[in-house]
Amino acid sequence: MISEHANAHPPTAPARPSAVDRYATLALRREVSLGVLLSTHARDFHVMLAAAAQSFPRHREFSEREVNDLLRSFLADAGSMLATDHVEMRRWLVDYRLLARDGYGRVYKAGTPTAEISALVAELAGIDLAEVARAARATDAARRAARKERWENAKRSSDV
Repeated sequence: MISEHANAHPPTAPARPSAVDRYATLALRREVSLGVLLSTHARDFHVMLAAAAQSFPRHREFSEREVNDLLRSFLADAGSMLATDHVEMRRWLVDYRLLARDGYGRVYKAGTPTAEISALVAELAGIDLAEVARAARATDAARRAARKERWENAKRSSDV
């Protein structure tokens, strides 16, 4: 006898959120530690590195000062949810080969990260991540304000 479930398809795994969706979700958080992300949510860690790598166009070399300035700018805006500084971010980017540097640490250029991180870099290419973060935060603030208003209205109704 054949089971009625023998021809059933196996359940499909839920679709993996896009890198942009994960970035927007991370933008709602505060004081995100890259080390904690790496140990708990490696893909989110890679998304954040790929986001920071958007600051460095390919086929161009950068001085350490330029790298530092670009990373400071990223961390002040698109990467403002991160609890890190430009020096730590630069080290992570070098360690994960998103940035390559010469033997003296004077010249940097876009590196060759792993295939997984390269795919995330490609997925985020050309997207204004600062705008994605601002939009996510504005949507979240509006959602919170509406929820608060509903709560206050319900409270007023029950007090009457």
